[in-house]
Amino acid sequence: MMSIPAAERERFTLPLARRRLLAERGAIDADRYRRELVDYVRRFDPQVRAFADWRPADLEGSPLPYGCTVSYKDTIDVAGFPTRLGIRSGYRSYPSRSAAIASQLSARGLLCVGKAAVTECALGTERPSLNPTYPDLSASGSSTGSAVSVAAGFCDVSVGTDSGGSIRWPAVYCGATALRLTPRSDRLTGVHAVSPSLESVGLIARTPADLDWLWRTYGLGAALGAEPSLQRHRLRIGVTVPPGERLHSEVADALAAVADRLADRGHVLSHPDLGWAWRQRADAWELLSREAYDGFGALLDDTRCTPLAADTRLAVETGARTSDARYAELRRRQQQVSSRLARLLTDEFDLLAVPLEKGLPDRADRQYASVVPTEQPDAVDLSLTILASHARLPVLALPVVLSTDGAPIGLQLLARPGAEDLLISAAKLVSALCQPYHLQEAS
Repeated sequence: MMSIPAAERERFTLPLARRRLLAERGAIDADRYRRELVDYVRRFDPQVRAFADWRPADLEGSPLPYGCTVSYKDTIDVAGFPTRLGIRSGYRSYPSRSAAIASQLSARGLLCVGKAAVTECALGTERPSLNPTYPDLSASGSSTGSAVSVAAGFCDVSVGTDSGGSIRWPAVYCGATALRLTPRSDRLTGVHAVSPSLESVGLIARTPADLDWLWRTYGLGAALGAEPSLQRHRLRIGVTVPPGERLHSEVADALAAVADRLADRGHVLSHPDLGWAWRQRADAWELLSREAYDGFGALLDDTRCTPLAADTRLAVETGARTSDARYAELRRRQQQVSSRLARLLTDEFDLLAVPLEKGLPDRADRQYASVVPTEQPDAVDLSLTILASHARLPVLALPVVLSTDGAPIGLQLLARPGAEDLLISAAKLVSALCQPYHLQEAS
């Protein structure tokens, strides 16, 4: 498989704090940097297909290398760019206003340089982008182009959406870091959400250090309403996996190793019984499916996007099986899980640590099902990412180690609503304990 040469990519994936320092010292010529970045994207985006829409003039006039650039998943409205929803038959809408998250980041000085490719309606099985870091692995979905645009160095941060794991899988598979923000209804203004009751927007950065630098340099915590983090010398961390479900041995080993290193640093680790929450995953997927039908069902017969791919149609139609009465019951159960886990993460734990998934990352040469199960799922098919979504929690996902065949194994950190500061600090801690992960790549 074709890949971006490491030497080329390294120039445009410098740690953001270091790049700013070098630019301020005159060690990076700004005009030359921008010209070379435009040339780099022109040459390599056709290979990895990160962007649905990219305009060289935006990069040429950007604040780089002093400032930072952002791309947006193509289910998020940005004024001046068409929104395609990943629909391959030519659908376009032309928003007059940007989504709330795009307006907030623009006001903080982050320049949009493109719309990132997405699976069709964020539900389809065809993954449009290729993994620039681990070419033998899938770039996953649905925020596929968001992860690829950041990992490739085409932009500094990307905003995706996440209802079931859609920023966490692509980020980790591409060796990057994802922060799903606390779900709030106002965050979905201008977002074509798959599942409003589970969904939130989130940020993908190359490393926890880059995410932390962006968060603090651009005042994103204040802009996005996060709580200032209280510094804790001893974090209370609950390590949890679904009872009775088998993890791949290397995933289990990675989770144990991270837990041991945290305990060695004086943090308090325990293994709470959360079987009651894990057992709600089938409900979560049914809820997601019904809301996907509510949100995208009208597109099934929309002449602007006919025909949708068969896999997308099936994923959308699946939700029609859930009655209004059943939907109301699912929402009631979701509220119970959400309230109970939020209390747990306030009173008993600061964080929950969960593997990204039970198995290793998907290979690039296989076809995979839609994120929405089209048949009644059983326990072995239920993902681990849906727990945080169902409970409406913020969650951060990062790679912690490479498997024996060179695939990144990911960890999720869950916190109470509003605790994004804490998640970023904890991710920096975990990343430091797992060094030199970010220096390793598949050969």
